[in-house]
Amino acid sequence: MEEIPIVVLNYNGLELLKKYLPSILETRYPYKEVVIVDNGSNDGSKEYVKSLGVRLISLDKNYGPAYARNIALKTFKSKFIAFLDNDVRTPPDWLDPLVETIILDDKIAAVQSLYTDWPYGEQPRLIPWFSTASALVRREEILKIGGFDEHYFFYWEDAELSWRLYRAGYKILMVPKSKVYHEAHGTFKKLPSPFTSYLTLRNQMLLLLTYYHLSQLLTMFPILYIIRFVQSFKGPNRLAQIKALLSLFKEVKYVATKRRYVKEISKQGNVFLQMLGDQVFGYEEFTSIRRAIIKRYLKTNIF
Repeated sequence: MEEIPIVVLNYNGLELLKKYLPSILETRYPYKEVVIVDNGSNDGSKEYVKSLGVRLISLDKNYGPAYARNIALKTFKSKFIAFLDNDVRTPPDWLDPLVETIILDDKIAAVQSLYTDWPYGEQPRLIPWFSTASALVRREEILKIGGFDEHYFFYWEDAELSWRLYRAGYKILMVPKSKVYHEAHGTFKKLPSPFTSYLTLRNQMLLLLTYYHLSQLLTMFPILYIIRFVQSFKGPNRLAQIKALLSLFKEVKYVATKRRYVKEISKQGNVFLQMLGDQVFGYEEFTSIRRAIIKRYLKTNIF
């Protein structure tokens, strides 16, 4: 059996650690080490982790989840590495189905636990991206294509990595038999809302600017940009969302460089976009704005 580090990210999440870390420590997988990577917490989190005798990698400030995960990927030399958020409760056997699935095929680069509604049965299934809230990945393969993009800092960085993995010829699977409980946005509550609103929207649009085909950039992206601009006036943190959309004009160099790199490592096209109509992930508008509008606004019991 492979030795697997279980890496839990933390930023000022003392109460979440007290609530959920004990369940992670009870993971039955025998060849494991639970490690906390702390992003400069000052709420007593580090002291609590040390009191439990859990290994701690302590960063001097909050560099963001993408940076923290890259530190873990570079620190360990294992074949696989598991990632968990600090707001996830795991049953003792959560890791075993992930291991059993990922070893089936060297082209499976990441597998994810289930923590949401899932209408597709118990068998592992391809998904467009994996969530690092609870996942197992091939460490060397992730590093080989550049790890997590630290430019994203937080939000959509796992989706960006997933799409890069697909372009490099790998696969990503949901493993429904690995079920965990995720307190949605448990860490989100610790961060300033305008900041998270800004990153969420900016990073979503950066993702599309990076991976859309040229034809989609010229047709779909401008329409989606206008839709997001209108939506930003209706939601919370309006100013932050407008700033996020305007900031894209300063990202031209970054996007051009990233698109060149993705093209260099690519062995297949944007197959992940074909999966985005699934109700589990939504975002059908990424593949067809017309179909998404009909589905959302014009769906009626016509027949």
